[in-house]
Amino acid sequence: MKEQETYTEQSAKTKKKGSKKRNIFSSAFHDILGGEFLAHDWAVKQTRFILFLTGLALVYIGNNYYTEATSRNIDRINREIKELQFEYIYGKSTVMHESKQSEIARKLISTGIKESVEPVEKIVVPKNPQP
Repeated sequence: MKEQETYTEQSAKTKKKGSKKRNIFSSAFHDILGGEFLAHDWAVKQTRFILFLTGLALVYIGNNYYTEATSRNIDRINREIKELQFEYIYGKSTVMHESKQSEIARKLISTGIKESVEPVEKIVVPKNPQP
């Protein structure tokens, strides 16, 4: 029987502690929401620290936005680089095709200029001309 009394006493104590914890949390929650915690002496003493933490949080948020903007800018520039690389390759292949001898000859037929059929002769000039 003593065991039962001891058990009930212990359970009653834990219930009181649990309700006491709830009261502490609920009163702290109401103090914060109501703004009463600002009137406490410890809050007035910690004003500088609270302002420092607020400033630190603002810097953290600003840094996060800056990093995201920089990341988006890098992605945009990478897309532009790929597009310009494709344009370069296309332009280079077009120039290579247009500068072939057969393509140039085909385009010049309409102007009346013909491709030479005779081979090119090499003109040799002696280095020391004889007087």
